[in-house]
Amino acid sequence: MADEEESGGSRRWAGESRRLRTFAVALVTIYIGSLLLIYVGAPNQPIDVFPTECPENSQNCTRLAPNPYRGDNMSELRFNASKEEVFAAALSWVESEPRTLVLTESEQVGYIHSVFRSFVFRFPDDLLVHVHCDNGQAGVWIHSQSRIGVYDLEVNNERVAALRQHLESQQWESSNCTV
Repeated sequence: MADEEESGGSRRWAGESRRLRTFAVALVTIYIGSLLLIYVGAPNQPIDVFPTECPENSQNCTRLAPNPYRGDNMSELRFNASKEEVFAAALSWVESEPRTLVLTESEQVGYIHSVFRSFVFRFPDDLLVHVHCDNGQAGVWIHSQSRIGVYDLEVNNERVAALRQHLESQQWESSNCTV
């Protein structure tokens, strides 16, 4: 009866706060351990060559490039613009996205390799962009792929679509792409 009176009339179980603290510590430990496993299991390593394709039957890769996969099955984007303008617009979009790190960028080569990380567990997804000139137009290849797991909940597809939409909404100053 004394316990009831001390807690304002409600019953309290002995050791309840200890169990709650133990549960909270265990939950935080599991979360931090998961983050460490993800960082160790999928370290940031530059990809210097644009991939030739997505893995067969992949559910965590989207590609607008030769051998397209998902992403409306487009082989590339084309713009009447200079390579430099398109590269700058793509890099600007990548750098504006949250939890993103650019690992490699070369305007001369027309290549961007960046890593996007998910909000809670920081799963890494690689986004690669290649900009080149072809018959006076700027061509853009985009490849986005998760490093871990077998399904991406469509985030790579959505990322490629968002970059595509950003590039298609641009007003280009130049109308010719020259090497």
